[in-house]
Amino acid sequence: MTNSMKPGQRMLGSLTITYSKSDLAAVSLIGAAVAIWLTVAGGAFSASALVACEALFFAFYLTGSLLAAVPALAAGVSFDLPLRLLVGYAVVNTALFALAWLSPLGIMSNFGILVGLALTVFFRANQRTLVRGEAASLWLVLLCLVATSLWCRDSISPRADQGGVILFKPWADGFYHAVHIRIFGASHGAASIEDWRLAGVPARPYHYGMYMLPALIKQASGIHSYTAFAGALAPVGVFFTGLAGYAFFASMWGTWPGFAAAAALLLLPDGAQQGMQNTFMSYHWLTQISPSATYGLAVLVVAWVFVIQGCTRGSRVQLFAGWSFAALVLVYKLQYVVASALLLLLVPALFFRANASRNKRALWVVFACAAYAVALALGQKVPGVPLIRFDGSSIGEILRLIQTFAKPGALRDYAGQHLGTKFSPGHNLVFGIPYVLFAVLGLFVPLIVILVVRLRRRTSLLYVLFPLLLIANFLVMFFGLALDFTSSTPDELSHRPLMIVYFFVVTWVGGALGLLLLESRRLGFVARPIVIGLAALLLAVPARFGSGVQTMWAMPQMSPVRIPRSVVEVAQYMRDHGNSQDVFQDSQFDRIYTLAALSERRAFVAHTLTLMPFRAELVESRSAIIDRFMRMRKAKAISAMADSFGFRWFVHQRGDRLDWPEEVTSKAVLATGPLTLYDL
Repeated sequence: MTNSMKPGQRMLGSLTITYSKSDLAAVSLIGAAVAIWLTVAGGAFSASALVACEALFFAFYLTGSLLAAVPALAAGVSFDLPLRLLVGYAVVNTALFALAWLSPLGIMSNFGILVGLALTVFFRANQRTLVRGEAASLWLVLLCLVATSLWCRDSISPRADQGGVILFKPWADGFYHAVHIRIFGASHGAASIEDWRLAGVPARPYHYGMYMLPALIKQASGIHSYTAFAGALAPVGVFFTGLAGYAFFASMWGTWPGFAAAAALLLLPDGAQQGMQNTFMSYHWLTQISPSATYGLAVLVVAWVFVIQGCTRGSRVQLFAGWSFAALVLVYKLQYVVASALLLLLVPALFFRANASRNKRALWVVFACAAYAVALALGQKVPGVPLIRFDGSSIGEILRLIQTFAKPGALRDYAGQHLGTKFSPGHNLVFGIPYVLFAVLGLFVPLIVILVVRLRRRTSLLYVLFPLLLIANFLVMFFGLALDFTSSTPDELSHRPLMIVYFFVVTWVGGALGLLLLESRRLGFVARPIVIGLAALLLAVPARFGSGVQTMWAMPQMSPVRIPRSVVEVAQYMRDHGNSQDVFQDSQFDRIYTLAALSERRAFVAHTLTLMPFRAELVESRSAIIDRFMRMRKAKAISAMADSFGFRWFVHQRGDRLDWPEEVTSKAVLATGPLTLYDL
């Protein structure tokens, strides 16, 4: 009978899937916490949002548990609750993202199919075993939820009413994220996923993967897209980074060092908060203003878990699993792939546990470098990908750039006297390397040196060298990459990966301190209560820095964002009196996407605050159409043009030229403050 079974059936028949009641309770708690964040963000409780949150995290845990049952994959890995959730998220969420482009069904149906497949595997497995949950991971979930709530206070409670102005505390990009949550929530195939600036125009490929989780919650519950951003997208990403810190070091040094690693990440101030006063180099600021960075980081950490364990155990299965998860990072944070791909290929060449000669390892290194170079060359042909050129031509310019974000004071003055375009590359590197490292890591720089020396003979060489390799890799990328002055942000490939080096250095420091405490002859027997107690005390750090963490003195207009009440009222009117397929046009071109986000309607053409070369000609063409539209003087021509281009609503800002006749302007459906809304 066994021999007649197909290979897939035999594999399912050999699986023993483990789960625990405490894990399921923790998963339920996570779903409830996200629902609470959404309630605070939106001002109203949604039972359907709670059900959607519970279903999502249950699906992540279920899928992670299925993969944890594969012996070749799980060998030597601490595959308890945090890693199961992260692996499950990477698989389920990425599958949802692929189906959004490929499936004609909606996001709810696609999710139902994925859950159905996971449940089928679960019930067809050979054995399902109830086990005891890991205590450290359960404490970790509680820590991550509390710390996330403190760091993300401005997102979770995003609005403040100041009379004529509504204050939106999250970074201005929150409106952009809300627009994409709406787009993916309503997606049913590639044709329905459109460029947020241009209604009806297909979107370009980009790292939109993070939007699936909040889009599903939004679609299931009907909550506002901005609420889904503020209450789910932003805080869940931060929560995932805490799980990732634990998952990585629990597999290296054990569960309680893993807990200490996550605690260090979530509870300690970064370089900017320690006194370097350069918010642009702040890890905690970036986790808040760039949600894609947190989700990309969580998936990248999963990749490194399997690559490191594959090297340690000589497992090709784990190695290829790690590379597979690294490939998934493409749909979460493209910049991380550019920054990490070469190291992900080189570490196995140097540390893979196998009887390989020096010649074979050297050949592996050559192949890795060649594969990386080819991948970058091919990537440059994808529309919208920034310039990728390693020539060191921008050393002085990037140092000048980051100084512009530093607060005025003695430190900035000193840096200005030693760094910038007027100095030679060698001089800039001598002064720039320590400046950048301390700006990002602060006191973690000397601390990691001390701990590396302390642990060099107490743990594996790979574990000791790993954070140093990441620091070296970051510095090469930061100073070696040319800036791209034709893209929206010329420094994005150089700057964004600072989150990677900060994450791994700080979690390594926390994990190493936890390991030393556990192995201490004097304190080892009370190590666990000490770690938990310190974590409780250090919650004072996010409690202190969490409010206002997204503000930057050099860009005060980006957070908090002051939106006139009239804009909110116009957006609300369009949302209440139209349908989701309506197209609107703003005479000011909705530059920060406020109207599009708050109305949940599609823009005929929108402009951007930063340079966007991609489809610039089409944006210019549609802008010219609107200019002609506003100059029309005949009512029938105005109506005909609106019908021809498919937009229903027009928002006019007082002071913008409008030549329409009185028979049109007198029929405005709403006039509030300087704005007038027309239903065409």
